[in-house]
Amino acid sequence: MKIGIIGGGAVGLLFGAYLSYYHDVSIFTKTNKQAQLLTKHGVTILRENTKNTCTVIGFNEYENIECQDFIIVAVKQYDLDSLIEVFNNIPITTPILFIQNGMGHLQLLDALPHSFILVGTVEHGVIRIDYETINHTGIGKTNIAVYRGKSEFEKFPSINDSFFPIQFQTNFKNMLHSKLIANALINPLTAIYQVPNGKLIENPYYYETFLMLFNEILPLFPEMDEKATLKEVASICKKTKYNTSSMLKDIKEGRRTEIDAILGYIIEQGNKNGQALPFTEIIFNMVRGKELEGGFNK
Repeated sequence: MKIGIIGGGAVGLLFGAYLSYYHDVSIFTKTNKQAQLLTKHGVTILRENTKNTCTVIGFNEYENIECQDFIIVAVKQYDLDSLIEVFNNIPITTPILFIQNGMGHLQLLDALPHSFILVGTVEHGVIRIDYETINHTGIGKTNIAVYRGKSEFEKFPSINDSFFPIQFQTNFKNMLHSKLIANALINPLTAIYQVPNGKLIENPYYYETFLMLFNEILPLFPEMDEKATLKEVASICKKTKYNTSSMLKDIKEGRRTEIDAILGYIIEQGNKNGQALPFTEIIFNMVRGKELEGGFNK
């Protein structure tokens, strides 16, 4: 298949690299420099003590986006609005997979005319070293569910790689809610405390705020089992104990975070349900303050 990936960040390069073993991959990037480097050198994956280079083609423009058999959108949620014109140039019969954090982008998906839309969550640990190199720091899995279209997954590109497993889910809401809760706990708190993920459960004082935030937001998701959900998020912290969360990385590098797509969405849902979330709002404002101190001002 011809697979087009929109976004040359860590996750976009991760998908591009592993899928390139099985398919023809084009990566659409923000800069011409990255596009040229990807075409010339491919994507290099560092994993444990191995180093592999995968062949891809880089594009800075979207002139051949309509020629792709499958599209993966791997940009941050706040960048989606700028791509509306690009989405309109993709044939409505072309399947599109969105892999954003949070759930604030679902309203945009509803407005798209495409007949087959998938959503996904990524559990891998990955860091972009430079425009063409990623460090695959933790092997997890990619969860994928149908948002619109047929329930079967026959249109998804075939791949069979133990380092990049795909798991298909039947309920996109439960899948997204599970990832949203994990993101809501891990990302903002690590960004505020400036610590790797594992410290949230190792430091008793950090863990106390972790539980306070968990207990306040969980009632918004009555379908989620309390003990199982808490255990799952704690397990993620343990598995990725040395990892720097994406939000902490954004803060350190003076970039905009995805706090609106994560806690902002949760606060909005609380308002709709008449549920006050005072502690969540405090955490939200603290991350916003970190953004401002780092040089980003909305």
